[in-house]
Amino acid sequence: MTDKAVIFDMDGVLIDSEPAYLEMNLRMFDQFGINMDDETYKALVGMPSVPMWKFLKEKYQLKNEVSDFIHLEKKRMLEILDSDIITKPVDGINELIRILKKNNVSLSVASSSAKDNVNFVLDKLNIKNNFDFIISGEEVENGKPSPDIFLKVADHFDLNPGHFYVIEDSTNGINAANSAGMKSIGFTNDGTNMQDLSGADLIINEFNDSGREEILKFILNSSQHQNT
Repeated sequence: MTDKAVIFDMDGVLIDSEPAYLEMNLRMFDQFGINMDDETYKALVGMPSVPMWKFLKEKYQLKNEVSDFIHLEKKRMLEILDSDIITKPVDGINELIRILKKNNVSLSVASSSAKDNVNFVLDKLNIKNNFDFIISGEEVENGKPSPDIFLKVADHFDLNPGHFYVIEDSTNGINAANSAGMKSIGFTNDGTNMQDLSGADLIINEFNDSGREEILKFILNSSQHQNT
C-alpha cells in the first residue's frame, strides 16, 4: 500500500444528497418557525447535527431540546437515503475509486452524517468494501470545520496528515482539511454546488475522465506537507 491516502466526504461527494437535504431542512426550519437567510444556511453545510442544532436553538430561541431536532432529522434523513432519490453514487465515483485503488492509494470516508446513515448508504450502494476506514461526525468531539475527524483518520493509519488528500464539497470541509494539514480537493458537482471552495488546493467540476486524471495526477505528483 502506498503512503498516499484519500479521504472522501459522503454527502455531496459520494452521493448527490444535498438538494434533498436542502428541501428537508427548509421544511424543518419552517416547521419550527426558523426564517433563515442563504448565507447562514451555507455556513451550516458540512457541520454535524449537534453543533448545528445547538447554534440554531440559541440563535432562534427554539423551545425544543437539541435531542428532539436530531432525532427528527435522523428519521427524515434516513427516509431520504432509503428512497429512490439516492440510488447510485455520484457519476464517476466508482471509476475514481477503481483508479485510486489500482494505484494503491488507501481510501477512507469521513462524514458529518450519523454513523448509521453513513453505513446504510455505503451498504445500499455496494461500495463499503472499497474503504479501509469509515468515520462519522458522531465519533469526534468537534465537527467540521474543526480538523478532528480528519486527524482521527491520520491517527488510524499512523501517517502524517501531509500524506492525505481530502475530497469535499463544503467550505467547512475544505477548512477542516486545511486545518488538519492535508491537501484539499473541492468538488463543485458541475457547478451546482454554491459553496465557497476557493480555499481548496484543487477544484474539480466532475469526476469524468479528465477530472479523474487531474485528481490522480495531483495526488501522485504532489509533495507531502512538512508538518509533523
